[in-house]
Order: sequence, then C-alpha cells, then structure tokens
Amino acid sequence: MTTTSSARIVGLGTALVLVGTAGFATIPGLIAEDALGNKTINAFYCSVMTLTTVGYGDICPGTITSHWAKAFLVLLSFVSLGFFCGPVMDLAATWKNAVPGGPLVLALTTIGLGVAIFTQPMFADGKVGLSLTDAAYYSTITGTTIGYGDFTPSTDAGKIMAAIYSIMSVNVIGGLLEPAAGFLGRLVTVKKNKVP
Repeated sequence: MTTTSSARIVGLGTALVLVGTAGFATIPGLIAEDALGNKTINAFYCSVMTLTTVGYGDICPGTITSHWAKAFLVLLSFVSLGFFCGPVMDLAATWKNAVPGGPLVLALTTIGLGVAIFTQPMFADGKVGLSLTDAAYYSTITGTTIGYGDFTPSTDAGKIMAAIYSIMSVNVIGGLLEPAAGFLGRLVTVKKNKVP
C-alpha cells in the first residue's frame, strides 16, 4: 500500500516555487517590464500563479521573445499541472472530511478568509481594499484556478497574500472536487450488458 507524504509534497512544492521564482527573476520577458514592486516578490508571485494554474495575466508573462523563456513556461506549466492534479489533489482528498463541519464549512471558511484578506488596503492600492462582494468573487475565482485577471493585487504585500491564498485555496477546492467529479462521472458512464 502506498500513501501520500505531506512532507514530500511540501518539499516538492517548495522546490517548484523556488525554481519558478528563479526563472521569473532571471529570464528576460517573463515579467512585464512596467511591473511595479519588488522584482523578487513579482517573481515569487508569478511562480505561484503559474504553479497553481491561477494565471491572472497581470504582470506575467511579459513580452516573451526568447525561445528559452517560452520553453521554461511550457515546462513549468506541465510540471505544475501534474503536481496539482496528482499528488496535491490526492492529499487534499484525504483530509477534507476530517475538518469539523465538513467540506462545506471548509469552503465557506476559506472564502471568508479570502474576503478578510482582500478587503484590506494592502491588497490593492494601499488606500482601499476590494468590496465584500468583489473579495468573495476574487477568492472564489482564485480558489477554482480560473483567475480571470479582472482583479489583481497591485502592492507587494497584496501579491504575497494572493500567492499564499492561492496555494491554500487551490488545495481546499481540490479536496472538494471529488464529489462533483464522482457525480459528473456517473452522469456520463454507461453500463454495458453482459452478453451470455
């Protein structure tokens, strides 16, 4: 019998974020030239948004002219899909039912945390955060990895919080997808009659 190792997932995830951060920080064109804020924080933010497949498209990618930059993004994208759709989803499926109140309470708590974070001034321009409705919408769009890009952080603190929230919320939402996947799978499954 095999089990998913939380420590190995955290270690691999950390390594992927570090490799992604190094690539975004050093490969020209991966971050928009006019991106505001700290270059390292921007690289960390872009790495996490790519690895969680949220991809807002706000500051990354920039204008990519290098074949090496394109190859890096393709490789990072495939690795991230394999990582999040494989071991991360498997791990998330193991703990979702252990949370007091069940998966619905976990989802509502996660979205509530997002609302608490994204209504803060540090998320946007340093003066005002998102409205409650916009923060709930942004939290949900981030957690489901849709990442439209209509709301994006503009401060370094906001980028760090968005990156941390997306890692956490993608794991929570991933754990909640199992019942939906099972239901949809049953809708499209056809039983074949055995031929005597």
